[in-house]
Amino acid sequence: MSGNISKEGITADLEWMKRTGIGGFQNFDAGLNTPQIVEKRLVFMTPEWKDAFRHATELAGKLGLEMAIAGSPGWSESGGPWVPPAQAMKKYVWSETRVEGGRPFTGALPKPPSATGPYQNQVIPNGAPGRPQAPSVEFYADAAVVAYRAPESDRSMAEMQAKVTSSGGSFDLAALTDGDVVKSTLLPAAPPGERAWVQYEFPQPQTLRGVTFIASGGRGGVGVSNQPQLEVSDDGKEFRLWALILPGARTTAFPAITARFFRVTILTPQFTASQGGGAFAAPPAGTQGGRAQAPAPLAGAPIAEFVLHGAVVNRFQEKAAFSAATGLYLFATPSLPEADAVRKAGVIDLTSKMRADGTLDWAPPAGRWVVLRIGYSLTGHQNSPASPEATGLEVDKLNPNFVRAYFNNYLDQYKDATGGLMGKRGLQYMITDSWEAGAANWTDNLFAEFARRRGYDMKPWLPALAGHVVESAEATDRFLWDFRKTLGDLVAEYHYDQLTEILKERGMARYTESHESGRAFIGDGMEVKRNAAVPMSAMWTNQPGSRTSSQYDPDIRESASVAHIFGQNLVARNRSRPAAARGLSRRRR
Repeated sequence: MSGNISKEGITADLEWMKRTGIGGFQNFDAGLNTPQIVEKRLVFMTPEWKDAFRHATELAGKLGLEMAIAGSPGWSESGGPWVPPAQAMKKYVWSETRVEGGRPFTGALPKPPSATGPYQNQVIPNGAPGRPQAPSVEFYADAAVVAYRAPESDRSMAEMQAKVTSSGGSFDLAALTDGDVVKSTLLPAAPPGERAWVQYEFPQPQTLRGVTFIASGGRGGVGVSNQPQLEVSDDGKEFRLWALILPGARTTAFPAITARFFRVTILTPQFTASQGGGAFAAPPAGTQGGRAQAPAPLAGAPIAEFVLHGAVVNRFQEKAAFSAATGLYLFATPSLPEADAVRKAGVIDLTSKMRADGTLDWAPPAGRWVVLRIGYSLTGHQNSPASPEATGLEVDKLNPNFVRAYFNNYLDQYKDATGGLMGKRGLQYMITDSWEAGAANWTDNLFAEFARRRGYDMKPWLPALAGHVVESAEATDRFLWDFRKTLGDLVAEYHYDQLTEILKERGMARYTESHESGRAFIGDGMEVKRNAAVPMSAMWTNQPGSRTSSQYDPDIRESASVAHIFGQNLVARNRSRPAAARGLSRRRR
């Protein structure tokens, strides 16, 4: 931890393991603000560090101990300072331009966000205490430009002449509908137990089928305790509940409703002296005379986006793999008339017509058109928890060339550190530990990979990646399933299966863990373990006094199933201390 390494410590540890009958060890070079307890820190892959690691390797061989290393400094997955931005994990980004057809169009298409972060212009949040801050590097590349004739129901809030009002604060229609998921306006909290609201009023009744509501810096709906919901009214006085906005949902589709007034309401929780804050910003409860005091009055919720849709894909951000959300079968997009969907046959590929500076010259046919410019930028995930000197970007796990370059570089460093003692003697295994690298949904050659694996061109379906229904609700949900399936196939084949091949070339093999307590990435946890020498699961020791079973039972069953189905004769288990001590000690069996 944090370079607290000495040959004396290595010798004491390994000889103790041998005496007590432990068969081997997995070496992690990690760091979480661990205090320095050695005279001199040994920084990852410096000559002094390599000398100590060579000592550990030779002693392990002498004592007959199995030896493994993690897939990266830290344990998050596979990343390091030698990963260039162009080879790091990516997500797609987009911009939309509305064009009137029947006359030539010449203009610059807005560049999609290049921010390093999880979604559009959302910046990656600062790491947990002791973990590195987000990198300042930015990367952007264009992927495609397509245009489609907008259905009659696809109209902007400005075109529908929406008037915005609220229970408090000062909201602007342009700011609420500009696609900026970071810039926000504060909705002051209502009194406890009451609802704050933001409302749209239309001159005439509008038939709408969905809402995008983004609060709290791009994270979607506010939270369970705040119960955000969409209410409708014909007269602006009597409102009725029409749709719930579930926690984390950025976009929610609902059955068609025609009304003049639409508003999102947010409940201000009833707090007691023993409760903390919630999604509304509030200072923590204090103490007086040893007694807890109730939180100070709540300030409110930051609202970044509030857009109503004539048609939209239900939970499209989750279905397009901006997160590893589960239960998506519960969120089918409601059916809608054929006229309200984008016609797949009418989607035009304009990629070759856009110049390098983003300028497009195009003569669209008559009608209302939307030009969609799609590119990709970095998610910003870094390997962690590692020492600062060993921290860098996580490699793009969907690209075989980038994965091979990463692992060959990493293993060459260890080849130098061990003096070539790798394989049957010395360093024998690599462990890919719990996936903590987040979600990624783009790579350089995704169009070709998708066509090869799914058997059709994804470009006519690109509007679905921005939430638009193409052909039909059912067909769009099927495409997004194919999209996620392709991402999962690439992770399993190019990151995990290829790693098995890379290690085999060096006489090594791998242990592999994956999801731990829940779905951690887009992909099948059994498929990523199918070629592991030892499929591995995780469990956390329960807190003292707890009578519940391990919260990671599914992960344990998954690894056991992999061994049964794919024929491995060993299964490993990562046993760790309670979550309160996470990162301070991880004990493995």
